[in-house]
Amino acid sequence: MSNKISLLFALFLLSSCHSQNNKTVDLAKISGDFNASEFYENKIKKTNEIISTDPKSMDKKEALNLLDNAFFVKDTLGYFKTDGRLPTDLSLEPTNDWMVRDKKPTEIFGYGYKTVAYDPEKDKIAILNTVTFPKMDMVEDRKGHLMYLEVGKTSKNTADYNKITEYLSKNCKKVAVDDDSNASYWEGKVFYYYLFKEDHKEEEISFDSRGNKTSKSVDVTEIKLSMFEKSYIEKMEKLEIYSAGNKFWKKPL
Repeated sequence: MSNKISLLFALFLLSSCHSQNNKTVDLAKISGDFNASEFYENKIKKTNEIISTDPKSMDKKEALNLLDNAFFVKDTLGYFKTDGRLPTDLSLEPTNDWMVRDKKPTEIFGYGYKTVAYDPEKDKIAILNTVTFPKMDMVEDRKGHLMYLEVGKTSKNTADYNKITEYLSKNCKKVAVDDDSNASYWEGKVFYYYLFKEDHKEEEISFDSRGNKTSKSVDVTEIKLSMFEKSYIEKMEKLEIYSAGNKFWKKPL
């Protein structure tokens, strides 16, 4: 009997570890077969449940605990006529974007999953070369294939950016682009990468044991890493689709 109990306990631990690992995506191991809809399904469901909860039915502590959760949304993406306002005939836009909300897409492209609220210190949704990210957005096509993703963080650790660059240098080929001093472009086996950083100062506020407020200026780095699946880039080039913020194919590759 004791052996059976030990075996069940071991299986429980393995199951728990696997579940925990599934909460954080290792960007070094991700592929176009990653199931974005499955990954975000429960996260979006929980977000919707929290939003629909009547705050009057809870005490203050319960309400604050709910707000500790990260919030996620799902949207449909489609091709829209640009009507001459952009350099191409079609653009890729979320259907809830205010510019196209009253328009009908010429074709549905896929679905986007976005992190809209998170704790920058506690949340860890993705990791690359030991650098963790509290937010991650993904886009999949209608067949469920991952097309691109974007992670970001505000880092007080100068080593974070260097660790990401170190990973890209070892596993990718750098693409020369001379018009973006804050960004670098890389080509891997499956993805094109766009790495952006911006250094600035941020005020850090703390309180001593007597409640006295103190503040100091600290150096921080805004980091954004985008990963574009190669077939996505090829399709955008072929169809001449414009997508604000994801114009990798407009650069000289």
